[in-house]
Amino acid sequence: MKKNIRLLPLIIAALLLASCSNKMIFDEKVLFPDANWAFEYKEIVFDVPIKDISKPCSVVLELDLIGTPNVEKFQITITIITPSGGELIRNVMFNFNNPKEPFIQGATKNEKIYRLIAYPKRYFSETGTYTFKVDQYSHKADNYGIRSLRMYIEKLKEE
Repeated sequence: MKKNIRLLPLIIAALLLASCSNKMIFDEKVLFPDANWAFEYKEIVFDVPIKDISKPCSVVLELDLIGTPNVEKFQITITIITPSGGELIRNVMFNFNNPKEPFIQGATKNEKIYRLIAYPKRYFSETGTYTFKVDQYSHKADNYGIRSLRMYIEKLKEE
């Protein structure tokens, strides 16, 4: 009996960790060669299986930068294609020169991660595989300084 009581805190901790990880339903990062989101990688596609449509989700984009990028503003169009073929399009803008633009400091002073919530509260209307197309619309063929694009989707708590 004492053994079972000692294991109880470990079991509770494991259950809590498992429930926390269920919040994140998708997380993928694309690395760009030579820290350059070049024109040949213009469109990045993520296929996301959505199984639970009962709660809203947050769709987040992160750009990992090193040094100073060669563009001040970086426009991204994110297109969501539903399993039945419907499309939803949204344009978002990263402003690298705005001192109020939030970023996370990287491992060195020269590294920054910019986070942008593309869809703060998105309900999915059907289960199945959604396609997310993330297009960069820079006026430059080479966008040096952008090492990676990360997209993640997490469930929000219902209000």
